[in-house]
Amino acid sequence: MPAASSSRRKSARSRREPSSDGIEEDHATQQDAGDDVEGEGSDEEQPSRKRTLKKEKKSARKVKEDSEQEDEPPLPDDDDDDDRIDIQNFKDQPLGREEGAKLRGIAQDWELIRKQIHQGSFGLVKDVAVSLADVMEGEHAEEALKEVDIIMKELLDVDQEMRINEQSLDALHQKLMQGEAIEGVMEVYEQDVKRNLNNFRNKTNRQKYASSENYTKFKHSIFEVQNPGIAIPPINDFIPREDGDVSDDDDEMEMGGVTQDFKCPITLTALVNPLTSSVCGHSFSGEAIRDYLKDARGKKACPAAGCHQKIGMSDLKPDKDLEKRAKMAARRAQRVDDDSDADEVI
Repeated sequence: MPAASSSRRKSARSRREPSSDGIEEDHATQQDAGDDVEGEGSDEEQPSRKRTLKKEKKSARKVKEDSEQEDEPPLPDDDDDDDRIDIQNFKDQPLGREEGAKLRGIAQDWELIRKQIHQGSFGLVKDVAVSLADVMEGEHAEEALKEVDIIMKELLDVDQEMRINEQSLDALHQKLMQGEAIEGVMEVYEQDVKRNLNNFRNKTNRQKYASSENYTKFKHSIFEVQNPGIAIPPINDFIPREDGDVSDDDDEMEMGGVTQDFKCPITLTALVNPLTSSVCGHSFSGEAIRDYLKDARGKKACPAAGCHQKIGMSDLKPDKDLEKRAKMAARRAQRVDDDSDADEVI
């Protein structure tokens, strides 16, 4: 019996040795398994075990290959390259008429931004200046008002710069609407803006600000508070002459502002809750002008001396700015009277 058992072990080894198929790492395992199993299993079980080992090895190899593929970056898609634009070598395309509406929209955006930024800004700076003129005197007032004047001019400069951008876009829009194709539109736009800005910056202060309604109101309001009852001089009197300005002697047509005495033409007393006519610009105390027009059928002649316009209640609007200035002028006039009385007592 022992001899038969040894014969079977030799037979099993002889079958396993040529069937390793180069799998060195599995050889030791197979040999140990054959030695341990003595008298158990049959020769038919050995090919089945080898097939199982081969499947496991193939499965491990596939898992390894899949993980390596996941780590590698995806290859570029040839179709995507075909759709990609070469920006560096892509030439600027001329604008045609169909793009004109877009330029007009951008110009309107500039206008909207400009109005939003400056809505109330000019009025705020003017009110600050008027308040300083009302409460300060002498050199302190002069220095403070100079600083506010600089701020007002800076606001006007920014406003003009935004207008120039808006106007340049409008000019391009007009060319496109006339059927003109524009090449290098950004270069054309930037050059036009730069040229117009340089022209503005090279102007004198009179040329920049004398025609500005906001600056004129700013200077006149200060003068009214500091000099109640005195006619407002022309705006050029507030802006020193520079090289490039016309001579003051040659400027014969320049007109000064109207005299604002802050009195109602009807009551001849200080304005109270003033209403200003949109027809002729005259202002009246609210109660006085209402009494004047209450029995009128339609419109009546303006009660201001020398005015021949006809006005009605629909033409009169509350004037809060005038009311504020009238109160300031009244306080300043009262301080002057008080100082005069004090000098007389001394």
